[in-house]
Amino acid sequence: MGKTADEFQQVTPSLYFWQAYEPSVKCDLSSCALITPAGMVFIDPIPLAAPSLKELTALAKPAAILLSNGNHTRAAADYRSRFCVPIFAHAEAAQEIGIPLDGTLADGDIAPGGMRVVSLPGGGAGEIAFVGEGVVCVGDALIHVEPNGFAMLPAKYCADARQLALSLRKLLSFDVRILTFAHGTPLTANAQQRLTALLA
Repeated sequence: MGKTADEFQQVTPSLYFWQAYEPSVKCDLSSCALITPAGMVFIDPIPLAAPSLKELTALAKPAAILLSNGNHTRAAADYRSRFCVPIFAHAEAAQEIGIPLDGTLADGDIAPGGMRVVSLPGGGAGEIAFVGEGVVCVGDALIHVEPNGFAMLPAKYCADARQLALSLRKLLSFDVRILTFAHGTPLTANAQQRLTALLA
């Protein structure tokens, strides 16, 4: 499950974020939760300290867990057991996730909670993003960690870096006010402009 984050941060009235440094991968692992009409949706959740998790889930009833690729099993099984909520991911991520999924997602689907699924071939297995109301939640396809800052996933980790760059351009057709990542802090200023510049 990886390291446990001590606390969460509020990004917007409906978006929450937490992360912890994982020595085994020498990188921050980041997660977010969205309060939606259906309840709280966790995206790529890592463990959160019990008092903070209790405080977070008091804000809205947990409804679902969304995983952005096959590498992000993280604390999903624990959250499913704890809150009795289903886990969803792209079908191509299922084998690497290593735990049974309760449902699969494909490009263009509306995920539990109302976010649109955008498939990002060229990244990791079953790489997808979730888009809705100005928020775009990505897994590994984009990162926001030092020393590189906001960047595409390094080519050595991509199935096909050129294809991933083309896939990411699909996100430019949406309203991008906030970007969240599975590795790094949310990007809340000039997100659309910065994404456009990155993919130019």
